[in-house]
Amino acid sequence: MISPVDEVKNRIDVVDLIQGYIKLQKAGRNFKANCPFHSEKTPSFMVSRERQLWRCFGCGKGGSIFDFIMEIEGVEFADALRMLAQRAGVELKKIDPKLKTERTRLYEICDLATQFFSKQLEASQAGKKIKAYLSDRGLKQKTVSDWRIGYAPETWQGLTDFLNSRGYSDSEILKAGLGAKAEKPGKRAYYDRFRDRIMFPIKNLNGIVVGFSGRENPNQPDSRMGKYINTPNTLIYDKSKILYGLDKAKLDIRKKDLCVLVEGQMDILMSHQAGFENAVASSGIALTEDQLRIIKRYTDNLATAFDMDQAGEVATKRGTNLALLNGLNTKVISLSDGQDPADCLQKDPSLWGQAIDNAQGLIEFYLDNAFSKNDPETAQGKREISKALLPLIKEVPNRVEQAHWLQEIARRLKVKEDVLIEEMKNQSSNDVQTRVVKKELPQNQDNNMPDLEEYVLGLVLSYPKILTKCKKEPCHLFTNSDLEQIFKALKDIKTKKINLVSLKKKLQPHLADRIDYLVFRAEIQKNLVSDFEPDKELKFCFDQLKNRNLKQKLSQLNLAIQEAENKKDKVSLQKLTKEFNKLSKQMII
Repeated sequence: MISPVDEVKNRIDVVDLIQGYIKLQKAGRNFKANCPFHSEKTPSFMVSRERQLWRCFGCGKGGSIFDFIMEIEGVEFADALRMLAQRAGVELKKIDPKLKTERTRLYEICDLATQFFSKQLEASQAGKKIKAYLSDRGLKQKTVSDWRIGYAPETWQGLTDFLNSRGYSDSEILKAGLGAKAEKPGKRAYYDRFRDRIMFPIKNLNGIVVGFSGRENPNQPDSRMGKYINTPNTLIYDKSKILYGLDKAKLDIRKKDLCVLVEGQMDILMSHQAGFENAVASSGIALTEDQLRIIKRYTDNLATAFDMDQAGEVATKRGTNLALLNGLNTKVISLSDGQDPADCLQKDPSLWGQAIDNAQGLIEFYLDNAFSKNDPETAQGKREISKALLPLIKEVPNRVEQAHWLQEIARRLKVKEDVLIEEMKNQSSNDVQTRVVKKELPQNQDNNMPDLEEYVLGLVLSYPKILTKCKKEPCHLFTNSDLEQIFKALKDIKTKKINLVSLKKKLQPHLADRIDYLVFRAEIQKNLVSDFEPDKELKFCFDQLKNRNLKQKLSQLNLAIQEAENKKDKVSLQKLTKEFNKLSKQMII
């Protein structure tokens, strides 16, 4: 019987999975991209559909679909299996309790809470009033169902009691961000965090609920609490790395090569309902570098639409400045009469489409904004305009574009461009926290010897004709015991052809799984070498391995010679020196 792991592997294509996270480009039989796990300008992240493997030849990370999910989601194997099984439609009938990690329990709690809130929306009297409100705001029942919107009842332990009855403790509910601890415990030490609120489940990229945003009941607003309450950061939810709606929007963002960023849940729901499915929301928090890095996986183009009250303008400036620094082509969507996107969409969806099409470039938007608020004819007006614009211009990475805007500002202010340039040098960034910290590229691990050993084996597996040329080579050249075993198995092959299926059967399971990766590695390396000749590549690699082996021996001899000198042992010194000179001559130059 096929295992759940193998069944998931058979149903999920590695290219399709990874394309849900980053943009892949065709590269011969494989695909390439900039690695999502470290900063780089030249793509070194490779994916093989044929072998169902991925590998970054810059940072060295790689493996199967499970390894990718574990790395990019920061989860353990059991969680990756559950995520991918849900995606593949594979039922995990019995999960080993040992594999049921704390993360798994929190995912289960969030999913059960979503079901609880949905039931309350449908069945309770207060929930039915909320449904009427959502309908008045323009939401259709299908949208409410698709996005799993619910209602948290006005009780102190309604959800907690429900989850307790399903076997989850108060402390687990607290860790999931759904409970709160009483300062002065009475009968209960814990109570529900969300009460009498419209509940919007927040999902990760795989569409799994990890948190919630709760809006106050519009029929009974409570001034003592905020309009919105969000799940605090938990083991499975980090608000700085989540964009509401991205699980549904990511494909349309890539298709349209544009991400539309709005502020709230209703803006997103109305956008998607009207067919603008490339929209995501920041859920009311300031845009973070992590969120921008995630957007950049799908597109380099961003259009933002925030409520342009004073707070909204500050949020827009902070977020768009950060987007500029991260290399995103950023535009600002403007709506008339102080409307938010949800209001605009309810009035006329075509107006929202026009607003997106007419979005202004970031610098152009701020330039018009600054000139509309200040008189460019007065000294004070000139000072305020330059104060607002120059820090932003300073952060434009392209010098030609920077020069263009300096010329435009100088023209409209009627001052010399040199004056603006001098003043700009003295300006600080609008927000010190928006500066991008440049990360050093990790050292290329392809130069180390274990990788060279892998490459040798990949060459032999890819080009069986050269197998006979390496049979005379000693196995001890391979310092990695696993690779040494694979090399021994290759040397034992009597035929001129290599049957990978038969070879895998002779190896331990963990070694057999490595065969496809070794071939994949050799394929990629071949594309990096001009005038590729397998025979010459093999000879060069073995020469390098032999030199390494000799260097290790020479190093040991050198230590022994020093010890003999200290002891004034002339006999040993003469013998060791002779051996050292002999090995030195064997070095391959």
